Amino acid sequence: MRRRRAREGARRRGRGDAPRAAALAGRLALVASFALVAPLACRRESATGASSSPPSAVPALSAAPRPPSPRLTDPRWRRAAGDDPLEHARLAEAEGASGLLAALDDGGEIALAALRALPYADDADLALAPLAARARAAPAASLAPLLDALLGIAGRPPRPREPLDPDGTRAAAAILLELSHRRDLPAELRAVAISASRALADKGLLDPRGIPSDLDPEAPSAGAAGGHGPRP
Repeated sequence: MRRRRAREGARRRGRGDAPRAAALAGRLALVASFALVAPLACRRESATGASSSPPSAVPALSAAPRPPSPRLTDPRWRRAAGDDPLEHARLAEAEGASGLLAALDDGGEIALAALRALPYADDADLALAPLAARARAAPAASLAPLLDALLGIAGRPPRPREPLDPDGTRAAAAILLELSHRRDLPAELRAVAISASRALADKGLLDPRGIPSDLDPEAPSAGAAGGHGPRP
């Protein structure tokens, strides 16, 4: 009797535990699935948020136009734009080599006036190296005024004072010698470079033997000098 009651109680407990176990298993499966899906949803949401955020604006860089040079309306510069050497000398006295060199960046008539005035500046030797560097980099079409200014400075009589820029003057002499050898330049430009090189050679800054002489005029023959050929 007791055994039958124990077996019936066990069967009743087994039937009551099965639904509870099934419900517990279902809840565990739901929790596990949520644990897997939640990080994916978070990652998807963060990715969507990142992609939907507007890109940072990059400011556009635009170079402001250069204002007109005040030298264009300066009466002194306007007068020096002509061919009057007196006005060139006045401009050189007022500006000095540094002021005239700074004006080269203006270009046009201002730059030409500065180049014409530079040989008249008391400290023009300071301009030799910068002018020579510009001449080396300049195209042939814009080389003539630079070489004329270099020749004007190089050909000035020696001053009774210490050189203002001996290293720069030697560097300019080397560049002028280089330009004098450039066969790709027109002969008239090479001739100016040769003359400037010889002027600096006279001051001991170059070896005259290294200066080209292919553009020198040929010495007339004895017969041509007399106007008659040799008589038989």
